[in-house]
Amino acid sequence: MSHGNRGVKNPPPPPPPPNPAELMQVMVESQRLLTETINQMTNHGGQNAQHGPAPNQYSSFKDFMDTKPPSFREAEEPLQVEEWLNTVEQKFRLLRLTDSLKAEYAAHQLQGPAGIWWNQHREAIPDNTVVDWNLFREAFKGHFIPLGVMEMKHTEFMQLTQGNKTLKEYLHAFNHLSRYAPEFVSTEAKKIASFKRGLGPKLLKTMGHTKCATFNEFISDALIQENYNIVYSATKTRK
Repeated sequence: MSHGNRGVKNPPPPPPPPNPAELMQVMVESQRLLTETINQMTNHGGQNAQHGPAPNQYSSFKDFMDTKPPSFREAEEPLQVEEWLNTVEQKFRLLRLTDSLKAEYAAHQLQGPAGIWWNQHREAIPDNTVVDWNLFREAFKGHFIPLGVMEMKHTEFMQLTQGNKTLKEYLHAFNHLSRYAPEFVSTEAKKIASFKRGLGPKLLKTMGHTKCATFNEFISDALIQENYNIVYSATKTRK
């Protein structure tokens, strides 16, 4: 042996090649990892498609018209304005719309005097202003529900009495005008108290101290009492 090779270690022999069984195991494991990776990528893409529609895929005007939205010409009563706005907003909830599209689609439903008003109002808006649903709604309510009219209806409710009206006629007027004074009918007790306030003397004498829990119960008892009064008056007249 040469002295120059003294102390030098020979490299370890290479590992033996895998046998067929080991080679098959490696191939199976690689295939498993590849399948998992593909599944993860597919699931991730599917979740993205499921959560959130593609951008700019908004409902068309035809989609809006398919919901049969009501048109609007003018309002005989201020609350008709609120009813129209609420109905249109219900239609919007069935669709995918931006606030600007909501204003544009709703404006197409304004006809006659309302359509003329909106065209004039729209021309007066600065060109750089975004006409969205909030702007449309506030302008619409401001024009068709003047504050003075709301105050007038509120006063009319506060001054409402039965007078010569039947109980059903008084109830109809009460239900109509109470919508302008919601703070006086927000609970069953408040509603009963407000109704009692305008009752005629005969009914108030018998119904003034009733302890009905609900407004409907109070009205039912009052109708029965009114009928008793009518029968009594008719009997007394015959005698």
